[in-house]
Amino acid sequence: MRDTASAVMHLCELGRRYDAAMRIATGLPTLVVAALSVQTAPSPRTAYVLLSIATLWSCVYIYAMRRQPGRWVTAADAFLLAALAASIPWIMTLSRLEQGESWLMPFLSFACVGYQYSVGWRLGALAASLVLGSAVAATVRALPRQASYDSLITAVWSLAVAALARMLWTLMLRGARIADIAAADAELAQAEQATEAAVRAAKREHNRTLHDTAATTLLWVGLGAHTIPTALLAEQARRDLDKLLSFEDAETGESDLVPQLQRIIELTAIKVDFSHPVSVPLPRRIAMALTGATSEALSNIVHHADVSHCRVAVDTCDDTVRISITDQGRGFDTGHVPASRHGVRKSILQRITDVGGQAEVSSRPGQGTTIRLEWRR
Repeated sequence: MRDTASAVMHLCELGRRYDAAMRIATGLPTLVVAALSVQTAPSPRTAYVLLSIATLWSCVYIYAMRRQPGRWVTAADAFLLAALAASIPWIMTLSRLEQGESWLMPFLSFACVGYQYSVGWRLGALAASLVLGSAVAATVRALPRQASYDSLITAVWSLAVAALARMLWTLMLRGARIADIAAADAELAQAEQATEAAVRAAKREHNRTLHDTAATTLLWVGLGAHTIPTALLAEQARRDLDKLLSFEDAETGESDLVPQLQRIIELTAIKVDFSHPVSVPLPRRIAMALTGATSEALSNIVHHADVSHCRVAVDTCDDTVRISITDQGRGFDTGHVPASRHGVRKSILQRITDVGGQAEVSSRPGQGTTIRLEWRR
């Protein structure tokens, strides 16, 4: 059965990749703006060191997000960004903070949104609270009492954005789980249908086997038991019993088609001209289907064709096995076979179709009958 968590796993992988993409999309512009304004920072040396560490770590973080990282990667990233946020009084000019033009807050905000897409809600909430809480505290410390609080408002609003991102991600995960459950239910239903189809096919094959063995032998006896040699009748009955007992083993192993056809032909009441290769190894189920269909065809010739001989030819070409059963008897109209006659319809045509082969019956009144069976590996 398929992995029932595949949709959730795919969504989580997509979330990590999206987190890495956001880090790239926001990190590069932030780095450019920071490099242009670092000279005016209260402590340029501190700004240079922190930006260098943040850039190197972001490269590690981006790589890790594409490799199914542990939770420690997110925890380490949150602590590092919290330290970067805490340094706002040393790396950000007061004029930019007063005007709400912090180049760091968008980077921190998108990083906290990315946490919501790449880790569980507990770690995502703790990481976002740590980073943005540090940013709020540092902004309050840096701003004078009467200054504008635009940067502070931006920092607080970033917490709300992270919370909304978590809500969206939770809904997406819930949808993925529902999709997984629906897919699992559908696969289970398909498996049950396949099992039921296999059971019906086994019943059909069992009924065909009964039709071709015991029922045919009893009909043979009923039509003229006094003319059938006792040894031949006993051998036919033994063969029927062996076939019924071996029915359960038809799905496993391989079998040679030629000896099976030879045994059928030896027990046929008319002369059969049999041409064949030395050996035709096939899966046992296929060999039994071809043998059963040939047996039914020969039985029909004996009982209905009114001939003293017929021909059976086996031919193999590449991965294809073909059997042709031909007689020059009375023939019949294939379009007017009574529905109650199951020999040709079920024991020959449907039997071969059920194993993935093809069967064709060609006959006209007074011009004989040819039955062609074909199976390709």
